[in-house]
Amino acid sequence: MSRKSRARLIAKAIVGAVVASGIAVSASSPVSAAKIGDSCKSKDLYKIEKVGNSFIRCEIVPGTSLHAATKAQKARFAWRATTAQQYQLASANNESIRLDGSSTVAPLAAVAAKYFENSSKSVNGKKGVKVTVGISGTGGGFEKFCKGETDMSNASRAIRSTESAACTRTGIDYTEVIIANDGLAVVVNPRNTWAKCLTMAEMKKIWEPNSKVTKWSDVRAGFPDTPIKLFGAGTDSGTFDAFSEFVNGRSGVIRKENVATSENDNVTVQGVSSDQGAMGYFGLSYAIENSKKVTAIQLDKGAGCIDPTVRTVQNYTYPMARPLYVYVKNASISTKPAVGAFVQFWVDNLRQISADALFVPLTNRQINTQRQEIAAIAKLPRVKK
Repeated sequence: MSRKSRARLIAKAIVGAVVASGIAVSASSPVSAAKIGDSCKSKDLYKIEKVGNSFIRCEIVPGTSLHAATKAQKARFAWRATTAQQYQLASANNESIRLDGSSTVAPLAAVAAKYFENSSKSVNGKKGVKVTVGISGTGGGFEKFCKGETDMSNASRAIRSTESAACTRTGIDYTEVIIANDGLAVVVNPRNTWAKCLTMAEMKKIWEPNSKVTKWSDVRAGFPDTPIKLFGAGTDSGTFDAFSEFVNGRSGVIRKENVATSENDNVTVQGVSSDQGAMGYFGLSYAIENSKKVTAIQLDKGAGCIDPTVRTVQNYTYPMARPLYVYVKNASISTKPAVGAFVQFWVDNLRQISADALFVPLTNRQINTQRQEIAAIAKLPRVKK
């Protein structure tokens, strides 16, 4: 069986299970004169309508982007043909979905949530699905997830054995879904003209516990005596865990002195952009989004200086590249039709959602892994209300 055929069967199984579990597929959407090619507004992104026996959806015109710097490539929106499957998924109604966890994954989840809500409300009106995305950090998100407080948990690292055991104790079964790639960007102030590339040994020297580095000249001979000021993620963040593992080889092993930490990456942006000697770190997507305020530097793990880019993150030549995940509570899939619909919607539209949220898309190998994970979700029993 070909990959495309297998993907179609998996998608069909998901939709069939969703519909069988109680989602009512509306006979028609609100009356509209819209047709393929007509323009629509950004606030209407992913609204979907049935026109006769076909389906149309407000989408971003190919070749344009929400993040384009030039007017010619600035995002435009138009009604385009979509599928009956997407309309069925949009028919999930009058439910709420709660996500929490990684601050890195949150922007990606927020875009997926917005599009799914728009799609659902366009079919069901005020009874559309409400998706809430919290930011407690990966560790904090797993804590809530394993207590049964959330339906899904965003994670910038794989779940730990201790966290999995906590879920087992509370009877929480889950399915891991790989959702995107990300690189941890090390950023400095734009006025920093000396630290264009740092070796991982130099990064360790700066960030190891009880580090004696207080100024840039302590890092490398020839660097100025400018005081170094550090900003980083909070200890509940998967970004904190990943960064400490990348730099020091162990999660949580990192200097505490003279480091301003926060679960909010914008605090790091503000701190680094306001001090010439500052350094910080966060996800590549956030570095791209804030490229006018901070400068992402190259890193060298022994094979030369490597820029943090989509390509170097996907092929893992960049020293701080990592996969990102969402964990789905199996009981929520079984008892809340909207959760299964949202997961499938996210996966079906992942490439556009990843681009709009400035995340690195999955590789073909990762997509195959994701298909297996979605197939496992499709097999979960559904409980009719």
